[in-house]
Formats: sequence, C-alpha cells, structure tokens
Amino acid sequence: MPLILCLLLALPSPFALAVTLLAAEVPPYVIRAQQGAPTGMAVEVVEEAARRLREPLTIELMPFARALVEAQHRSGVLLLPPVRSQDRETRLQWIAPLLEESFVLASDRRHHDEPLTLAEARRLKIGVLRHSLSHSLLQARGMPELESVGAERGNADKLARGRIQAWAAAWNTMRYAQQEAGLPLTRLIKGETLARVPLYLAANLDFPAEEAARWRHTLAEMAADGSLDRILLQYDYQAP
Repeated sequence: MPLILCLLLALPSPFALAVTLLAAEVPPYVIRAQQGAPTGMAVEVVEEAARRLREPLTIELMPFARALVEAQHRSGVLLLPPVRSQDRETRLQWIAPLLEESFVLASDRRHHDEPLTLAEARRLKIGVLRHSLSHSLLQARGMPELESVGAERGNADKLARGRIQAWAAAWNTMRYAQQEAGLPLTRLIKGETLARVPLYLAANLDFPAEEAARWRHTLAEMAADGSLDRILLQYDYQAP
C-alpha cells in the first residue's frame, strides 16, 4: 500500500460534519427498527467501515425511490444499497460493491408449484418494487402486467392472497419479506433468474474523490479479513 494512502487512512477525516448515508428501506439490507437507528446487513457493513475510518455517520432512512432521487440531487451524500444499472451509471458515483444478489421470479407453491419461467410469467400479473432493478428489467422486456408497490412486504401479502401470480425481486429480500408477513418460506418457489448483480455503496457525483478512495479501501479490507462475510451470515444471507 502506498505510504501516503496509509497515512490518510490512519487520520480522522478532515471533514467536520458527519457523512450522511441515505439508506433505502429494502430489507434485509436496510431494515427499519422498531426503536432507534435502522439496521440490516448493508447498514452494519457501512457502520463498521465508518468506525474503522473514524467517520461520524448520520443515517437517513427513506423509501427506495425517494433515496435514489435524493442521492442524485443532494451534495456529498452516500447511498445504500443500489444496483449499478445502465440507466443509473452516470447519475451516481459507485464506491464499492458490498454483496452479490440474484433477482428472480417467484411463485406461491399453492398456485404454481414448478419454478416459474419468464415466458410463463408473461401471461401473469407480476408484483415488483417501484423503481427497482426487477421493475426496470421487466419493463425492458415488455412484460404487460406489472403491479408496483413501495415495499416488498406488500408483494409477499399479495402473492399469498392470489392478487398477483408472480413476484420479481432480489431473493434475499423475498425471503425476508415472506417471513415479515408471517408466511412460511416453503411456500416460495424460486423461478428463473432475471439478473445476478452486486449491490453497492454509492454516492452523489460530487462526493470527494479522496473520501471515496478511503471508503473503497476500507471495504476491500473488510472483504479480505472476513468481517464482511461474518456480518452477512448473521442475516441468513444466501449468496447466488
């Protein structure tokens, strides 16, 4: 490691104000706590990185769609945990990948007990999270009947009640939302994979380059020393 970078990482941040993290509420990566600050696997990873960097961190929890918009227009903020997609590439600064995720189709065993294909889903009503990667992927493929919600818990409820026949989302998010709704995981049938992508820590375009480098290096260290994996396993994370 270059000596200058070592010295920079050892010093407290020169910025007096706390770094603001816009945390998009997408469990289990970002979870609204009943009391206190938000938690979740991605939040805990970033909090540990901030501790190592000696960076004060202010977390603002908000719906996914709002977090995406605010991150593009608020100066100097971090964003958690977006997917790096083509339409977002030039709108955000991509600091580091945090974990791999698979976006899949799923069905309820009681209504469709075989893994669902994209061709079959074309004839069905599909639930998606508004402005999510699943939403964009299915829109791009011309899927005719998409029902969007503001939180994945809504899709779990609607799938169980037969109000939608398919659900498109990140697999770990589906599992969490299913349990949050009080529904058994055994009812979820994992179908065709739409995409396998990393979830990122991102930032507004004017986030300082020196700060971005410090965060990137610290997150790489956490991946190398195993602390990142230990955090993810606490949340029953299933890698693609």
